[in-house]
Amino acid sequence: MFNHVLCVYPYRRELNHSGFCPPLGLEFIAAVLHPHARALDLVDLRKEAGSTKEFLRPETNMVCFSINWDRDRESLRKEILSVPRGIFTLLGGRYATENPDYWLTTYPNVTAVVRGDGEEATEEICRGIPLEKIAGLSYRNNEQIFHNPNRKVGPVRDDLFPIRRLRRQGYEITLDGINTGLSIDTVAASRGCPFNCTFCSFSRNPWGEKRPWSARSPESVVEELAQTEAGIVGFTDDLFTFDLDRVEQICELILARHIHKKYIINARLEIARRPDILRKMERAGFTILLLGIESAQDKTLHAMRKGFDTAEIRKYFEVLRRSRMFLHGYFILGNIGESMEEMLHIASFARELGLDTLGLSTLRFNPHSGLEELVARNPDYHIAPDGNIYSSHCSKHELKHLRRRILREFHTAGQLFHLMHKGFQNDALSFLPVLLPRMPAIVLRMGHRLVKQTRRRQHRQIHRMT
Repeated sequence: MFNHVLCVYPYRRELNHSGFCPPLGLEFIAAVLHPHARALDLVDLRKEAGSTKEFLRPETNMVCFSINWDRDRESLRKEILSVPRGIFTLLGGRYATENPDYWLTTYPNVTAVVRGDGEEATEEICRGIPLEKIAGLSYRNNEQIFHNPNRKVGPVRDDLFPIRRLRRQGYEITLDGINTGLSIDTVAASRGCPFNCTFCSFSRNPWGEKRPWSARSPESVVEELAQTEAGIVGFTDDLFTFDLDRVEQICELILARHIHKKYIINARLEIARRPDILRKMERAGFTILLLGIESAQDKTLHAMRKGFDTAEIRKYFEVLRRSRMFLHGYFILGNIGESMEEMLHIASFARELGLDTLGLSTLRFNPHSGLEELVARNPDYHIAPDGNIYSSHCSKHELKHLRRRILREFHTAGQLFHLMHKGFQNDALSFLPVLLPRMPAIVLRMGHRLVKQTRRRQHRQIHRMT
């Protein structure tokens, strides 16, 4: 039994400007720790002015850090080193998993690193199982570092919910830094992905093994939704719609229990094969489909092993664009073998499909994604120190400029009108009473940003002319 356990999300800023990412993985770990701790605190440093050491107590004998991203390195260093030696200090998360030896070597106060999913290993630590017998654990003993064999990934548990009541603040959507007042939460209904897209490393664990798709029962998912207070829920699943019969069961349970929320999910285009499920999802409150299209070029889709081409995409969207749900399409810029002219086709292709919003990312190297081999076979392409991939004919700066141009061409005033109209159709504008008091500040901030962007473009034009 631990006297006091402190769980820390050590980052100071968000991954994006949305401001609505609760530390769900850490909350699962807290749920595992709760029966084994006399006192338990969970601290999200994005929302706290203080630091880790200010939340330590004299009786603290365990500290857990969630290390998921390669950023804020100096801040991470200070937070981890602030924990005195003698306290069992445990690191977990995707970034920690990728190189456990680094964390144990660089931080002499760190006791152990959990590799991969941390719930089972953390529970075994709490039960007093010797560290050398815990699979998936890297640990320090007498200043020596040991790496136990990998843990076999088991099925997702139905009985384990993140411990949300430890949150010290709420999580709300922000628009350009302005709080909208709309509360949001996240739910993990499944883990893993059955597909093998070449650019993606999330279907594999950080040491390269394929992660099988595993899902919670519909009853477990809907029970958690019923306990979640936020009116908007984003599912963290890599692919929510893999088993459409299961999706139908979830919808039926939501409707039967009269749970009234709005849901955001990642989906594959093949969902269009079941328009009956689409209609049921609309009735249950599903509002936004996040769709990975990735490219407007058949050669790229084939190389990615996406499982469809542009003709099939167009066919799927004949069904999808009749849905009341918002359709957000993801595309990747800088795909290997694509010219700038081919990338510029994204905006017109997205509008032809009937997408409501557009998300653009640049190709990025991640371990075990297969991109390193592709780059090696294409000497015109290079991996930057930050992991971004660029080519001799399209630099990182040009990709950034291209991204802005495509977004400008797609997100027009007419597209905004279309979004408003669709918002009326799917009842998304029911949130307007909450938003209206904040609209002047939001509009002012966005207008200020637009002026700054216009001035930058003018400066660039003047610079080119001179």
